[in-house]
Amino acid sequence: MDRIPVRELNQNTSAVLARVQRGESLEVTVSGTAVARLVPITSTQSLLDRLVAEGRAVAPTVSGPVVLPPVLGDPAIDSAAELSAMRDEERW
Repeated sequence: MDRIPVRELNQNTSAVLARVQRGESLEVTVSGTAVARLVPITSTQSLLDRLVAEGRAVAPTVSGPVVLPPVLGDPAIDSAAELSAMRDEERW
């Protein structure tokens, strides 16, 4: 991987990007320290497809909306208010 100073990137942006477009990967340096990498985008593959191909994710087995878990308890009761009231009772 070639290194280029930020000054060169600033002065020759089109030429540097043309190199990246041709497939080169470049590290951009500031005062000799690498701060960024310019890498070509080589695939139109989706992120999920790429992660599945790398073995880092599993593709979904069903399609459609995600099933939500059941609602527990009485939705008419404000649990935060109930908890606050219980704490107030404990303090006295």
